[in-house]
Amino acid sequence: MSENKTNTADENENLNPQQPAEEMIPTKKVAVAARVSSMSLWSFSVINFVGLILIAGVAFFLGHFTSPEQLDDSLQQIKIWAEMTSAEIPPLVKKVENFIDAKFKKNSKKRGNFDPTPSSSQEGGTAPERKIKYWQAPMNPGFVRDKPGKSPMGMDLIPVYEGQSGDGQIKINPIMVQNIGVKTEIIKRRTLKHEIRTVGNLTYDERKIHHIHTKYAGWIEKLHVDFTGQEVKENDVLLEIYSPELVSTQEEFVLAMKYRESLADNLFPEISQGANSLLESARRRLELFDVPEHQIEELVRTKKVTRTMHIHSPVRGFVIKKDVLHGMHVMPGKSLYVIADLSNIWVMVDIYEYELSWVKLGQEAEMTLSYFPEKKFKGKVTHINPFLDSKTRTLKVRMEFDNPKLKLKPGMYANVILKSTITKSGLAVPESAVIHSGEKELVVVQNKSGGFETREVSLGVKAGSYYQVFKGLKNREKVVVSSNFLIDSESKMEEALRKMESKLGKKNTVPIKNKPVGKIEIEPGID
Repeated sequence: MSENKTNTADENENLNPQQPAEEMIPTKKVAVAARVSSMSLWSFSVINFVGLILIAGVAFFLGHFTSPEQLDDSLQQIKIWAEMTSAEIPPLVKKVENFIDAKFKKNSKKRGNFDPTPSSSQEGGTAPERKIKYWQAPMNPGFVRDKPGKSPMGMDLIPVYEGQSGDGQIKINPIMVQNIGVKTEIIKRRTLKHEIRTVGNLTYDERKIHHIHTKYAGWIEKLHVDFTGQEVKENDVLLEIYSPELVSTQEEFVLAMKYRESLADNLFPEISQGANSLLESARRRLELFDVPEHQIEELVRTKKVTRTMHIHSPVRGFVIKKDVLHGMHVMPGKSLYVIADLSNIWVMVDIYEYELSWVKLGQEAEMTLSYFPEKKFKGKVTHINPFLDSKTRTLKVRMEFDNPKLKLKPGMYANVILKSTITKSGLAVPESAVIHSGEKELVVVQNKSGGFETREVSLGVKAGSYYQVFKGLKNREKVVVSSNFLIDSESKMEEALRKMESKLGKKNTVPIKNKPVGKIEIEPGID
């Protein structure tokens, strides 16, 4: 039997030969490595697949939200989310810090550790607990409530403690500062000039308008100037007139001359003197009838009576009115011609009441014409009416311009600029920096610490885009020239605080008329 067992064992060894332990270990390692490799390949393919899905999803949402139709809405939503986050994170961080500090102090007290922070007793007593004065919206300081709640934008109201805004200072979110675009400008002394732009009407110089008429009755025999607008020169003959009165006066003058000549050899000087007086009287009568000098001299030379007399133009100009016709009978005082000298032109402009302080006699004026835009005409203010037009509430101002080449025509319209200097050097503030509250003018000034305060100022006249400053500001100070509505927001907030505190029965209300009206501090982080 033993031999049979031995044979059986030998057969089993031949059928299943036993390998050494050293040779079996590498085989197991290879199998494990193969399994790990297959699992890694499967995990890598799954990760790639998930990553591709995420990338496709992100690309889809980016394409959707950045499309022209959704881009504005997406940016608005991101902006609102950023503002809400910036407003909600600081209170949450503060709560976490307070919680950690409380836990740290509690554990340190239990362990008996030394607290490096000075105790309230070392500082001289326990610090009083701050009381909440009211609750306000983080994005709208004017929205206040006496208990926690939500703002119109859906944001949690934040507490405002007593003494926090009693000095007129508030905090503005940096995002809000960027959105509203606060800008400042340094004020300085300027030469304050003001330009009044108005429309003028060209007209005749009334001192150079002449009316031609007769001092005797007669008939028009001949017209030398026979249409309106005709240019005449000085001493040009306008017409010839026949007048029986002039004829008789000429005859008297001729008789007086003959009478004096007949008494030339008279021995009695008294008689000769009477003849001379008679002659002078007849000549004087012709002169008073405005008989031209050359016709009187011709009458003296020829001693012949002329049937018609001439009427001459006394000035150089243009006929602007003609009321005479050939053969017409005219009476003394009848206006025959109106002649205007255009060498000097008047320009009449209307000035409003608030601009009267800028208009002075002798002030320089500049005029341009639409038909001659490249030429600028220079003139001066020569008269200011002492009364206003009750209908237009304007004042007539007259300017004079030389017109040597007759380019200026009466009846034209012109653009007129009146330049005035109210002061050679004065402190001026930009118009955009002034807040008109109705009762007073306010300006927001940036102080050296970077904060903003509101000041009441006393202003003078407006020169261009600047106001003259009498008091309230100093040279080289910075004033806010953009986003002045912050002051209006502060005023509304103070009014809301006053109403709320009166409702709650509090005594210490925020005074609105305190000076300075308010100070605005901007949180750091904004240039």
